[in-house]
Amino acid sequence: MSKIEQFSPERIADRMLIQHLMARWCHAVDRLDAPGMLACFVPGCIDSHGPYIGPVEGLVGWILERHQKIHFSSHFIGNMLVDFVDEDTAIVETYVRTNQQYPPEAKAAIAQFTGGASGAEDCYVDVFTSSRYMDRIIRIDGEWKIAERRLIQDWKRLDEVKVQALAPKEGWILGKRDGNDESQVMRREFGLE
Repeated sequence: MSKIEQFSPERIADRMLIQHLMARWCHAVDRLDAPGMLACFVPGCIDSHGPYIGPVEGLVGWILERHQKIHFSSHFIGNMLVDFVDEDTAIVETYVRTNQQYPPEAKAAIAQFTGGASGAEDCYVDVFTSSRYMDRIIRIDGEWKIAERRLIQDWKRLDEVKVQALAPKEGWILGKRDGNDESQVMRREFGLE
């Protein structure tokens, strides 16, 4: 373990900032917000993300292309183990669960992400994953950013969707991935985005 004090008031504040960074990443991916995704990383850093390994700029392009047909994506972060190497560097392991729904025409995107499996040809498929982000996070000009990411994949599950359960009624607010999700609209209303 590092000799730096792991739970001083300064480190506790840094832990909260790192947790916020991870939440911002998940929000940006689920909203297909390319500038938001890129803002979480040091430019040019390498992400080893299973089928994609390379600079983060390419990762964002890969996500935008792969997610074109995905109508729903939700990343949930859980356990987060933060170990400070020094005042400006932390090694962070974050558990992440994803739920995504793929329409029948998106089988190639599923197969790319699973290594081959894609579900029945004629139905929607819900994809559930359990993974961990293994990140080196550094502080640059007072802001924490991901400097290196390794996605550790623990399991994936495909569920063929027999019935689409959501049947929205007039006035219901539905999630969007086009820059006009209610979370983005409200932030803009209050000058936060």
